[in-house]
Amino acid sequence: MRKEEWLALEKWAKAGKARAIGVSHYCKSHIEDILSVATLPIALNQVMYHVGMGMSPDFGSDFKDYDQSVGIVYMSFSTLCGPCGDDKMELINGPLVTALGKAHNVTGPQIALRWAVQQGIPVVPKSSNPQHLKEDFDLFSFTLSQKEMDILTNASTPATGRDDSGDCEVATTVVV
Repeated sequence: MRKEEWLALEKWAKAGKARAIGVSHYCKSHIEDILSVATLPIALNQVMYHVGMGMSPDFGSDFKDYDQSVGIVYMSFSTLCGPCGDDKMELINGPLVTALGKAHNVTGPQIALRWAVQQGIPVVPKSSNPQHLKEDFDLFSFTLSQKEMDILTNASTPATGRDDSGDCEVATTVVV
């Protein structure tokens, strides 16, 4: 089914209806499955990636290094919410991001977003709040030290929000 969906997206892209096509939540085996039939490149793999997931090479990071090694842009979503929910605000106002934010005179969310961006990972922050939008655009006014990056990468919370089965969710997406 995955291969057929990809080939249908390729047909759509070749008809000029998209400039690039990509996937969402694809693990290494799913990418390899697509690459076995692909005639167009996989532009990106959009996955949940946030502080607390950086040291999980095959599960939490959805094979970030693999995607990058085969030329696929690894793009983060949920960079600020982790396993989302009203009580899951650790990446917004948790002690780790807040303490680092104070050291740089920025907010906790800016620290969490900068951590991903500083790794070369595009992020998709979402807000309708003008102040938050301004903060989102101000991620390049500071740099995290290697020690700070390591602390954030080695953080074990918040969790991935998935089970430990090793399966990844799969959804094909189109990038226009």
